[in-house]
Amino acid sequence: MKHLFITCALFLGLAIGHTHAQGLGKASDALKQEMQKLAYFAGKWKGEAIAKQRNGPDTKVIQEENIQYKLDNTLLLIEGTGRNPDNLNEIVFNALAVVTYDEVSKQFKFRSHLKDGKQTDAYFKVISENHFEWGFDVPNNAKIRYFITLDPKAKTWDEIGEYSADGATWYLFIQLKLTKLD
Repeated sequence: MKHLFITCALFLGLAIGHTHAQGLGKASDALKQEMQKLAYFAGKWKGEAIAKQRNGPDTKVIQEENIQYKLDNTLLLIEGTGRNPDNLNEIVFNALAVVTYDEVSKQFKFRSHLKDGKQTDAYFKVISENHFEWGFDVPNNAKIRYFITLDPKAKTWDEIGEYSADGATWYLFIQLKLTKLD
């Protein structure tokens, strides 16, 4: 009986180990299919971003986005760099973001990092093909949201960012108009 138990335990261990090894390092087809909804983002983009000031002049920057799939197309890495249009060597904005898909919650995850060390965990939604929304809460119940429209035919990226102190009234604070370079 003891010999039978050891044999069964060994067989079960080998079966579980083999099954685990087969799945190790492979993303599911469902995960890759969800991440493909973001496919047109991948590449290099360049254009203009305009930050709207409530009581002051607008601020313009030359904005570049370098976006790449990583880890077998299961992660989208986004680096945004804004430069002073009067001195392109001066970086006035720099951010890095990672977009992933969580198969358990069936939601995209968006984590951004700024050059000043700030970071944000945001929601990210696919509204429809090449139309996206992302955003996050800020202190005192305020909210920030962004709407992105990609146009593969025109090779454009249009994005607006809005701020709300109360979640009901929204104010435009940034607008991007980018062109895909590759």
